[in-house]
Amino acid sequence: MNKITGMTLATVLVLSGCGGGGGDGSSPAAALPAATTVSGTAAKGIIKQAKVLVCRIVNGVPEPDASCASTTTGNDGSYGVAFADGYTGPAMVKVMPGTASTMADETTGTDIPYNMTMRAVVPAVSKTTTVYVTPFSEMAASAVSTTTIDATTIRQSIDTVQSVMSTLGVDMSVMPMVDLKDNGSDSGMLTKQSNMVKQLARVAMAAKNSNLLKDASGVACNAAGATTSQQIACAVAAMARVMNSYVTADTAKSANVLAALNAQNATSVNMPILKADGTIGMQLADMTSSASMQSAMQNAGMTVTAAANTVNVMMGGMR
Repeated sequence: MNKITGMTLATVLVLSGCGGGGGDGSSPAAALPAATTVSGTAAKGIIKQAKVLVCRIVNGVPEPDASCASTTTGNDGSYGVAFADGYTGPAMVKVMPGTASTMADETTGTDIPYNMTMRAVVPAVSKTTTVYVTPFSEMAASAVSTTTIDATTIRQSIDTVQSVMSTLGVDMSVMPMVDLKDNGSDSGMLTKQSNMVKQLARVAMAAKNSNLLKDASGVACNAAGATTSQQIACAVAAMARVMNSYVTADTAKSANVLAALNAQNATSVNMPILKADGTIGMQLADMTSSASMQSAMQNAGMTVTAAANTVNVMMGGMR
């Protein structure tokens, strides 16, 4: 097992200030609004050292990039920003390539260049808001971008994408890695997380193996000469083009995407697992095999009994 890094998920600095009245009897300064935060993980697989913009949506459109809150993903894919003014409206998260951005290729366990932009939208920012950025969230962001963006259309776009991807069990609220640190005793949540890892691995596999995923010109993403990074970027874009609007999907395109993903047999996946000590390790597993999955969970720190019980639930819930 190769250890990647210590987990820094949602490390957000919130600045506060204080003001006081003078001795002249003037009124004290007004209290500053409580900061709100957006944090999460970017994965196709884990995206490292990428630029992240978290943009307010104003009058139906995201604010200019230069005005957005910004940060960089950690080597665990995590990011976090704060709005010191207490902003609580809708927002868009953009994960963009930087000078040394990489993403993990779950099929090989190696890091490859990250050369695309993936987005996610959130209906409302709150004191602590978690947003995961994946190819599925990019589908929803692409869908809602066809109209005036507000909380209602964002919720509808997310619901539409999850409905289109329902046979894969996609849930965009689920962390795109297996979290033993916070969810080690929650078999149901670990099942959802494992399923998300499996579906993301299938995206990488389909990008390399399937000619059903095509670019905007109709050329297969796995055409000869394309690098793995280019193939995956092409596949993510093909998935986004499934959405005609925030409430409808193209039937033929969605059928091709689902056929491409379902055809991938996840028998060799490098799973990112957040261990109880806060570090992340990659565990190679056959996600169709109970024995292999149990071994991966034990290697990540679970006891034999806990791993057996958890994997029994996982295998019944993964798609």
